[in-house]
Amino acid sequence: MDYKRIVMRIEKFHLVRRILLQKSNMDFPLYPGQLHLLEFVNNHKGCTQAEVAEHLMISPASVALSTKRMEKSGLLEKRIDADNLRVRRLYVTEKGIHFSRRCRETLDEMDQVMFRDFTREELNTLIDFLDKIYSNLADGYSCNPDEMDFSSLFKIRNMIETNKRKDSNNV
Repeated sequence: MDYKRIVMRIEKFHLVRRILLQKSNMDFPLYPGQLHLLEFVNNHKGCTQAEVAEHLMISPASVALSTKRMEKSGLLEKRIDADNLRVRRLYVTEKGIHFSRRCRETLDEMDQVMFRDFTREELNTLIDFLDKIYSNLADGYSCNPDEMDFSSLFKIRNMIETNKRKDSNNV
């Protein structure tokens, strides 16, 4: 069996979806991943950048850059905490709420289009196949599947990226 063709299709699917998302969101002043940040802040009004970083499992530096960009675009505002002047609390502006809703609608619509001709049984079969691939990877590389939840995977990815940056700075 030519597994490479299957892997290439999975990678192509991921790439096409990202491109379509970027094309459909051209009128939204959002970078990839910022929708999740906006939605988190909107659901946790007054949270800190550290709380966002921990919940979304991204580096504090990434959160700082994203919030700075979104504040400049008028999507977020930072307010100084009255009890602790060193703490800045995050709030989504009306513009941010508007853009996050439109972006979420676009994503939901894309998901509906993507799976429109699938029966419930086919979707469940697809989930089973993907779970089996995931399990095979975990077993084949002696990974504990319990340690491969999204949060753990993001932490591992961030750790690898941080180490790569440190290594490239030391060269």
